[in-house]
Amino acid sequence: MASPPVSLTLSLPPELASTLKAAASQRGWTPESLAADCIAQSLEVAIRHRVALERIDQVDAALLELAKAVSAVEEAGAPIDLSEFCRYRHGG
Repeated sequence: MASPPVSLTLSLPPELASTLKAAASQRGWTPESLAADCIAQSLEVAIRHRVALERIDQVDAALLELAKAVSAVEEAGAPIDLSEFCRYRHGG
């Protein structure tokens, strides 16, 4: 079931309103449809930005857990050679 549309009232400074009207009329669009597209695109960017920040937080948390695990392994037994711990190697 689709949600009902949201109605917004938008007040723009005169120079921005003129720019919006001119850009819309050049393409045969209404200013309202162009403004709605701009809002939709900005929302998409904002969502992607938040998802990227969430993923960065997840990576940070995973790195912290990895550091704790390495520390626990080192404390539990003989020192380990950390250069052998990671499967990724610096090309050299």
